Amino acid sequence: MINYERKDCTGCRICEIVCSMEHFKKIHTKRALIKYDDDWPRVGNVKFCRQCPQRACMQACPEEALYLSPEGVVQLDRKRCVACLLCSAACPFGELPTDGEYPLFCDTCSGQFQCVTWCPRKALKRSR
Repeated sequence: MINYERKDCTGCRICEIVCSMEHFKKIHTKRALIKYDDDWPRVGNVKFCRQCPQRACMQACPEEALYLSPEGVVQLDRKRCVACLLCSAACPFGELPTDGEYPLFCDTCSGQFQCVTWCPRKALKRSR
């Protein structure tokens, strides 16, 4: 699970940049699995699947499009997903981002947690 400390965030969006680089090998922040939601002039909020133990998203999915990877990470099967976003509504944090159609689930960069590693202010932290 990843925790976010809003007070430590500067809104630099490095988390979005490293996420898109890790997954798409280029800077493509609109497709990043973590989103910085700007609330200028105040510091905004970072939205991402925290991979919480409750897994309310999986229970809410009527198509069983969500599954656990061998590493225990919630993943989306887009072939089964009907984009109803009930998983997003069920998120206890209310912060599951979408790409405009489908929900976006953090895959922890295969356990490498790149957003946590590269956050210059350590606003993102890994919890066990």
